[in-house]
Amino acid sequence: MMQTFLSLLLVACWAELPIVTVGAFATVQFIVPKDAAHGIFISRYPHDPSSVDEIPLQLRVKRCSRPLFATKNNPVVSAAAKGGSSKTSSPNRIKKSQPRRRHKGTTNRPYASYTTEELKQLTEYHLSKSITSNYSSASSQQLQEFAKLIASWSKLNTNNRGERKLAAEMSEQCLRELIEEKLAGNERTVNVMSADMYHSVIRAWLKTHSHVDLVHATSLIDLMERTHKGEDKISSQSIRCYATVMDGWCKSRYNGAEVKAEELLHRMRDRCADGDVNVRYYNNVMNRIAMSGKKNAGKEAERLLNVLIDAYNKGEKDMMPNRSTFNTVIKAYAKSPTKDAAKDARRILSMMEDPSLCGLQNAAKKIEPDKVSCTSLLTAWANSGDRDAGEKAEQLLQRMEDMYSKGNRSIKPDTVTYNAVIKVWGKCGSPHAGERSEALLNKMLKLNEEGEDDVRPDDVTFNSVIHNIANSNEADSPQRATRLLERMEQLNDEGIIDAKPDIISYNSVLNAFAKNGRPGAAKDAEKMLNNLEKSFDSGVWNIEPDVYSYNIVISAWGKRGEAHKAVALLDRMTSRSFEGKAVIKPDTATYNSVLNAWSQSSDRNAPVKALGLLEIMFRLYEGGDVTAQPDVLSISTVINAFSKSKFPGKAREARNLLRRMKKLYEEGEKKMKPNVYVYAAVLNTCAYAFGRSEEKEDALKVGIETYEELQSSDIEANHVVYGSFIRLCRKLMPMDDARRNHFITRAFKQCCADGMVGEYVFKQLRAVPDVYTTLLQAYMTDADTSYEELPKKWSRNVKDRRPNRYKYGNRVRKA
Repeated sequence: MMQTFLSLLLVACWAELPIVTVGAFATVQFIVPKDAAHGIFISRYPHDPSSVDEIPLQLRVKRCSRPLFATKNNPVVSAAAKGGSSKTSSPNRIKKSQPRRRHKGTTNRPYASYTTEELKQLTEYHLSKSITSNYSSASSQQLQEFAKLIASWSKLNTNNRGERKLAAEMSEQCLRELIEEKLAGNERTVNVMSADMYHSVIRAWLKTHSHVDLVHATSLIDLMERTHKGEDKISSQSIRCYATVMDGWCKSRYNGAEVKAEELLHRMRDRCADGDVNVRYYNNVMNRIAMSGKKNAGKEAERLLNVLIDAYNKGEKDMMPNRSTFNTVIKAYAKSPTKDAAKDARRILSMMEDPSLCGLQNAAKKIEPDKVSCTSLLTAWANSGDRDAGEKAEQLLQRMEDMYSKGNRSIKPDTVTYNAVIKVWGKCGSPHAGERSEALLNKMLKLNEEGEDDVRPDDVTFNSVIHNIANSNEADSPQRATRLLERMEQLNDEGIIDAKPDIISYNSVLNAFAKNGRPGAAKDAEKMLNNLEKSFDSGVWNIEPDVYSYNIVISAWGKRGEAHKAVALLDRMTSRSFEGKAVIKPDTATYNSVLNAWSQSSDRNAPVKALGLLEIMFRLYEGGDVTAQPDVLSISTVINAFSKSKFPGKAREARNLLRRMKKLYEEGEKKMKPNVYVYAAVLNTCAYAFGRSEEKEDALKVGIETYEELQSSDIEANHVVYGSFIRLCRKLMPMDDARRNHFITRAFKQCCADGMVGEYVFKQLRAVPDVYTTLLQAYMTDADTSYEELPKKWSRNVKDRRPNRYKYGNRVRKA
C-alpha cells in the first residue's frame, strides 16, 4: 500500500500535478515541487477544517525549493511547516513566488512567513466561512484564528501605503466578526477578546498616517466602550488604546488636534484605573498644545500644569510634575504671540527655582531648571520685542553660570545657549545689539581657549553676530562685519573653530553695506559681489552667490534711486543664468527690488519703465517661469512709482492696475489678493495729482471711488488711507464745494473710531483750519493743540506714528 502511494507521488511530481490528500491525511498539506528532483515535504495547515476541499487551492498547493523528501520528523519542516509556505500557485499553473513582507527583527507575529496576498486570501476564507454560518456558533478554535489574524495584520511591516491600509481594514473586519459573535451571545468570546485586540487594530489604522484614519481609530475606542460596557477585564486594560490614539492626535499636524488629545486624556482619567494615568500622558498633551502656536497656548498648558499640581498635593504621587512638564509650559509661552508671554515664561522658571511657590518643595531636585528651561525662556524673550530683552537674556546667562558653579550640572551654558542670547540681542532692536553680540562671541572664544569645548562658536554664532552688526546701522558696521568675516576665516584656517564662512556669512556682510547710509556703500556691496563671482568662476572659492546676494545689492541701489544700476545687475544675473555660469535666476523678490528702484528714481519715465518690467514679469509667468510670478507687492510698487511722478493720467493708471489685480484674484491668482497697502497707494497717487483741472477732477473721481470701494470691503483702512483721502479732498476740491468739509469730517471721525489717527492724518487735518478747529476745539489750548494731546485711543492701532512714513519693504532675506 505504501509502495503504491509513494509511486503515485513520484509520478505526480514528475508530471507537475498538484497533490492533495484526503481521508486519514485530511489535515495534511502537500507542497509540490516544480522539479521532480526537488522532492516533497509535508506542512500542517494552521487550522482544522471539516473538509480539505474547503481550503482555497492557492493555500493548499505550494512548491518546495529544498531537494529533500521531508517527513514529519525531517528538520526541513521548520518555519514553513509551522506557518505555511510563502510561495503560491494557481490551480492550473504554479506562479513565481512573490516577495515576502517580514517583520523586522525577532517577531512572534502569526503567519510571519506569509506574503500579504496569502494572508489576505486566508483572512477572506475565514470571513467567508463566518458569513455562511450563524453567529454565536463559532468554536473557540475559530475565534482564536481571528485573534491570530488580527495580530498578524497589525504587525505587518511594510512601506507600501496601500498594504498598510489593507492591514488596517482586514484586522478591523476580523475584530468586528468577534464583536458580532459576542453580541450574538457566544460566551466563548470572553476568553478570546481583550483590550489588546482593539489596540492592535487601532495601531494598524495609525500606521497609515492619515487624518481620516486617525478619526476612525478614535471611533474604535467608542466601539470598545459600547461593546464591553461594565466589563472590568477590558476597561482595566484599555489604557493602551487611549494612550495610542492620544499619541496619534499629539503627533498630528491637523488644526485642533490638541483639543482631541486633551479630550482623550480626560476620558482616560474617568475610565481607567487609578494610577494608570500619570504625568507622562499630561506632558504629551501639553507638548501638543505648545506646538499649536495659538495665542492661549501658554495659558492652556499652565492650566494642565495646575491640574497636576493639585492632584499631586491631594496624594496622587504619579501625577507629580517633573522638569519636562515645566519646560513644556515655558515652551508654550515662548511660541505664544501674546504680549506678556515672556513674563509668564519667566514666572514659570521662578516656580522651578523656588518650588515652594507652587507647593512642590518636596520635588525640588526633580524640577530644577536645566539648559532646556533657560533656552526656551530666551526664545520667549527673543519673540517678545522688548527693548530690554537683551539685558535680561545676559542676566539669565550669568544666572545659569552661577547655578552651574553651585553644582547644578544640567544647566551649564553651551554654544546653543550663547547663540540664543545673541539671537535675543538681534531681535530686541537695541542700538547696542552688534556691540554686545560681538562681546559674547569674544567671551565664547576665550572660554574655548581655556578648555571649554562645549562653548566653541559655530557658523550660527558668527553669522548671527555679523547680522546684528549689519542691523546696527552704525557708520562703521560694514567694516566691522568685514573684519569679523576675515577673523572667522583665520580661526578656521588655524583649526581653532570648525565653522567657516558660507554664503549666509557673505550675505550678512553684503547686508551691512546695503543698509549703511554713507555714500558709496552700494558700490562697495557690488564690489564684494563681483569678487565673489570671480572667485567662484575661477575656482578659488566654492562659495557661489545666490539669489539673495543679488537681491541685497539690487535693493541697495534701489534705496538710493539708482535704478539703472539695479537694472544692470538684473541683466547680469539673467545673462549668467543663460550662459550656464550660475544655476540661479531672478525671482519675484529680485524683480520687486528693481521695481522699487524705479519707484525711488528721479527719472521722469520711471513709472513707464516700472510698468514695462511688470509686463515682462507677467509674460515670463505666462510662459511657465513660476519664479517670476508677480504678486501684490509688484503691482503696489508700480502704483507707488506713479504716485511720485508727474505722469499725466497717473490716477487712472493706478486704478487700472488695481482693477487688473482684482480680476486676477477672482480668476484664482491667490497672490493677487488686494490689501490695504494697494488701496493706500492708489489714494496717495490721486492725492498728489498735478496738471490741468481736468487731470485733478479725474484724480478726485478715482480717489472717491477707491475710498468708497475700500470702505465697503472687508479690508480695514490704515492711517495712510485716511491721511491720503483728507489730502485728496482738501487739495482737489474747491473751497466752496459743499462736499469738501463733509467728506473730511466724516473721514476723520471714522479714523478716530478705528484708532488710526497718525501724525500724517493730524498734519492733513491741520491744513484745513475751519474743520480742524471744529473737530478739535475740546482739546485746544490757546486756540491750538498738538498730536501728543489727542486722546490715546484715537491712535491705538497706528503701527507707525511718524509722518508719511508709508513705504513698501523689499523682500530681502535676513542672513
